[in-house]
Amino acid sequence: MEESKGRIQYAYQRKRYVRDDATNMDMGIRVDASDRISRLPDHVLHYILSYLSIRAVVRFSVLSKTWHRISTSFPVSDFSEDVLLLGKRYEIQDWKNKFIDFVQDSLLAQHHHNTRSHKFRLSMDLDSYDPQLTSRADHLLELATKCGVYEFDLNFQNISHYCLPRALLSAEEITVLRLNGNYKLSLPRDAINWPSLRVLSLMNVRVDEAILQNLICGCPLIEKLALVYCYGVKSIRISGCIKLKEVEVNEGDSVLERMEIHVPSLRTFCYTTGLVKSFFHIDMTGCRNLEVLKLKFYNITEVIGQVFQDLIAQFPALKVLALNCYATSVSRIKISNPQLEKLQLWSSALTKVTITSPSLHSFKHFTYGFPSAFSLDQSSLQKATLHVHKGALYSSDFLQLREYLGNFNQIRRLTLRINYVGIRFIPETLNNISIPALPDIKHLKLKICPSTGASGSLANLKDYRDIVDGLLWVCHPETILLISGWSSENLFIQILCEKLMQGGEKQHCCTSSRIKCWRHDLKDIQIEHLQRNAEAKAFTCGTLLESLPNLARGQKIRFIFNW
Repeated sequence: MEESKGRIQYAYQRKRYVRDDATNMDMGIRVDASDRISRLPDHVLHYILSYLSIRAVVRFSVLSKTWHRISTSFPVSDFSEDVLLLGKRYEIQDWKNKFIDFVQDSLLAQHHHNTRSHKFRLSMDLDSYDPQLTSRADHLLELATKCGVYEFDLNFQNISHYCLPRALLSAEEITVLRLNGNYKLSLPRDAINWPSLRVLSLMNVRVDEAILQNLICGCPLIEKLALVYCYGVKSIRISGCIKLKEVEVNEGDSVLERMEIHVPSLRTFCYTTGLVKSFFHIDMTGCRNLEVLKLKFYNITEVIGQVFQDLIAQFPALKVLALNCYATSVSRIKISNPQLEKLQLWSSALTKVTITSPSLHSFKHFTYGFPSAFSLDQSSLQKATLHVHKGALYSSDFLQLREYLGNFNQIRRLTLRINYVGIRFIPETLNNISIPALPDIKHLKLKICPSTGASGSLANLKDYRDIVDGLLWVCHPETILLISGWSSENLFIQILCEKLMQGGEKQHCCTSSRIKCWRHDLKDIQIEHLQRNAEAKAFTCGTLLESLPNLARGQKIRFIFNW
């Protein structure tokens, strides 16, 4: 803001100096200063204005007639009432009219100078008790269509009801329409004619089935449809859209009970629900070519969960599946898709997970606990990412982690992120059960993220020492990749180095326990600092500790273990 003011003041001073220079030249006085900026071609000045905020562009328009012409002919595509606010809004109605005047002048100037923008975003508060204000906003949309705009993003607030103007409904060249606002949408009796529309998005808009059906039928070549928090819709039926490739439905708190989609061209479907439903019917048997499916559930019952689990099995061409079962009563899930390549799974209460997908090569699991029964067909799996969120990790949790990671043996790349409050790893509490560490995890990328506990303090040094002992008790990877930067990452690297430097004392490290610690299996260790030029700088534990405070954020440190 201050920078914009400074630029404006500088331009104003330069303009004043130009007047003074002209006077001095008339008097025969030689001057060095001149207003060279105003003499530049319009397209160059537009290029200069493109580096400024829209608010700064508007401020320039009041400097002079020349700058008003340049500013209003500048191809602005984003008109936001809040962004363009120039002063205190003592008289809101007067300000709204001035804002509309500016948008109108800008559209007319762009049309006159042939510098029009094909995108038009209008964000402003309307007034349900002032139909003239809404009429003026509709007139802006009519001007935009005449200026060749074919992408509309309209955000109208503070209005209970809005009817799409006929000028917009008859704009045959429109390709994108996004409507956002907490209002009830209605349509005039005229038929919708959007033969070129490719993207239709409704957010926070109240519609009924009839209006939604008219909108969809009015754009036969639509490719993407998004319905986000569209209240009032109980049933959605989509068919006959031969070009439709992507559908997103986020019902929020609506009362959606039935959804039928019969579109063979559909490739991506995203659905989010947050309500406890006693009944829900979904029919997508006409979407056999679906490749990407993203489902997010909150507070659904086991019965409704089974409905969506049956849905997953209906798509033989499915390649990407993202499934969020957070905070649901669903405890079991079975995924069996022969062509599935990527799977993302969020879970909090799953106790049994069965995945049979022989083509799977990427798996991401975000979990708040380890499933007691986990089965994964990993014949083609190349990499896996595991995010574990736990309040506190104890020895028994490391035992569960060992059993869980056993499903990912033979995987070359494993990313493990652990979010925790506290760590306590005491092998003696495992009743001296001697379980060999996992030997087949190749390359482990590790990120340790301590959370703030109830006391308000972060993890202490003992937490880091215990998690190093616990993880190397769980598995013996060939390499561990760590990223320097934040204090938690650097502290973990420090503790790991200190633990490795104690390797020479392994004959006395665990004499009181029948379970031998990881030091007895470690033969050698190498440390590399991976450079951006693909070179690697060798470190020892000692030299790494010395260099650690000076390492920039995001540096890759690789530990190479010889077990």
